Amino acid sequence: MEMEYLEKKTVKNRVKHLIDSKSETRYQFWKKTALAQNTAYRLYNEPEYIPGREVIEKICLVYGWQPGDFIVYTNKDC
Repeated sequence: MEMEYLEKKTVKNRVKHLIDSKSETRYQFWKKTALAQNTAYRLYNEPEYIPGREVIEKICLVYGWQPGDFIVYTNKDC
């Protein structure tokens, strides 16, 4: 039973949701954070992509977010 529950959960990023709620584009996100373009666009386009520590720190610094604001443990189908 517990294994079935775990198989339905995953870690995802919510960058697109948060950036969209600020009425910003992925281009603005990229420029503001000074991340590599591929990394910034991948975060925006791929919720399954989880960045490393340095990227997380940059996002936190620029937006004033905590990692839990944009990285969540949720259902796979969400």
